[in-house]
Amino acid sequence: MVVVESGYTSFDAMIQALNEIEDPGGHYTRALDGRYRGLGGSSSRWGGRLIPISEHERGERDYISQPAWPDSMSSFDRYNALLETLLRVDKSPFEHGGHPRTVGGTEFFSSGDEDITVRWAKCAPFKFCNMKAALGDQLKHLKSLEIWLGATVCGFEHDRDNGRLASITARSFNGNTMKVRADQFVVAAGAIETTRLLLLLDEASENRAFQGCNALGTYFQDHLKAKVATIDRSDPAFTNRVFAYRFVNATRRDLHMELSPAAQRQDSVGSAFAYVAMDFTGSRLSHLRQMMRDVQRGNLVLRDALRVSTSLPLLARSLYWRYTRKQLFAPADIKFDVMICAEQLPAASNRIRLSDERDKFGMRKARFEWGPTEADERTFRSAIAHLGAFWHKSGLARLSPLNWHPAAVDPGMPIIAQAEACAHPSGSTRMGTDPAESVVGPDLHCHAVPNVAVASASVFPTAGSANPTFTIMGLALWLADTYLENSSYLPLIP
Repeated sequence: MVVVESGYTSFDAMIQALNEIEDPGGHYTRALDGRYRGLGGSSSRWGGRLIPISEHERGERDYISQPAWPDSMSSFDRYNALLETLLRVDKSPFEHGGHPRTVGGTEFFSSGDEDITVRWAKCAPFKFCNMKAALGDQLKHLKSLEIWLGATVCGFEHDRDNGRLASITARSFNGNTMKVRADQFVVAAGAIETTRLLLLLDEASENRAFQGCNALGTYFQDHLKAKVATIDRSDPAFTNRVFAYRFVNATRRDLHMELSPAAQRQDSVGSAFAYVAMDFTGSRLSHLRQMMRDVQRGNLVLRDALRVSTSLPLLARSLYWRYTRKQLFAPADIKFDVMICAEQLPAASNRIRLSDERDKFGMRKARFEWGPTEADERTFRSAIAHLGAFWHKSGLARLSPLNWHPAAVDPGMPIIAQAEACAHPSGSTRMGTDPAESVVGPDLHCHAVPNVAVASASVFPTAGSANPTFTIMGLALWLADTYLENSSYLPLIP
């Protein structure tokens, strides 16, 4: 196996600039700060939030005219335990946040609510968020694996006679060139770059590779994120106990409040989820948070460590909450913001094309024709209404009311006007059974170029209401097993 990686083992500004896009509408702001080239990719920056897309959202949703995902996707669940081991997280169910947070005998996040479904995301430790750190030792000892860094794919050789990809050509900034010939190719470059590479392959074949496919580049989608409220922290201890991050067997668990299937059907909208974001601005705990981020990136900065050492009383109290109460300690000066992330429903008008602008290798950039839609606004409004109902029924409105932001309570102020992409891109090489309306089949191989497979959220038919990484990793393991099962090697999972 040969891995061709555009970046290096650490951040490189010149390589990062290859992620620049053309965005005439100015809507997509996450092209540079939401994805990173290098060994480990965007895992060197992401928050480590792990939660699978729900079975409901992978199934048919006739009320929004969305068919079910192919049956093969349901088999991804068998990889959950393996992924949890790899990422050093607890294996308890996502439906339970561990020890209950009760006040006066009340558990505020019980299951079965008709408005909101509560799950608890798992967060990988900062060190193991970065896949370079999680897998680095194994990669060094795999004799069957070659990894080429600083190698950006810039050329494709398409065999017109059999419709297969024969080779790729990669270049470095110092002028080196390499060509890789293979029987099978897997594109796993993130949703945006994966789509761009397939568009470049199509262009290199004089648009014959994906001739007859209407889906390549179309149906691009992302979660849209907006701050809708702030939790009243008049009682800091109470709000800390109810909303702050929990720890279950050393794994951080985050509250994940999804728009219930019943609520989605009632309002004929897509899915959405709400979470509590802690604003560390101005708090001394921000120094500790930054130090942990340095650890994730493999670049501990002495200055950040020294700043933590100047807040020893606060650090001691944080350690008490962490190991005695199994929670993050959140001083009163930390704001609790309520964020809603809305699922964008697939729209053919939201798409990626090739731009006339070119990058430093002379390759055409990705051109975005993308923006929020009225369907997205309806999803936001539905999520706000049902979250408000849930807050009242649970008793939270009396004990820790929500201070709604103006757009959340004024229909004349569109929420989509202030929403931004979450850097959860998907959909633009979507999976399906019709070669005209999908790019890859249920086996993740391109209908039109059968020896090219895609391991990316770009194959997701819909985005659901979950962070995509856990599903992407399960997808990658499943694809790897399909190769192993057709070789002389034993499969990863029997």
